Amino acid sequence: MIELAIKTSLERLSGMAVYPLLLPDSEQNGVTFQRISDPDVENGMVRTGLIAGRFQISMYKVDDYTGLLQLDKAIWAEWKNIIHGYLEGYPVQYVQRGNILQDKTTLTSNQVQYRLIRDFILYFYEDSS
Repeated sequence: MIELAIKTSLERLSGMAVYPLLLPDSEQNGVTFQRISDPDVENGMVRTGLIAGRFQISMYKVDDYTGLLQLDKAIWAEWKNIIHGYLEGYPVQYVQRGNILQDKTTLTSNQVQYRLIRDFILYFYEDSS
């Protein structure tokens, strides 16, 4: 599954814990990911076998907005170079960077939790192993 490759890559690049879907209530720093859509890539009336998987990556850091921006930049610096290559051993044809959303929350400790949400579109064969 490509989700395992994404998780492994994000853990390596961020040095933080990575979770599917949501950050646990007990955590304030970390990274989450989820598959948003996965349409087939078609060429006219021919299915190519490729999936254009859109994954939403959410990054959370307390009192470190600059670190959050640097993490987003580090992920893109590595993933944009994948062209007919591999993401942690999983074959990926191409990666595109998509939408971005940023916000912040003031915690009860008066610290600020910054969040950056970024979409990435990964082109891959879903049944690759």
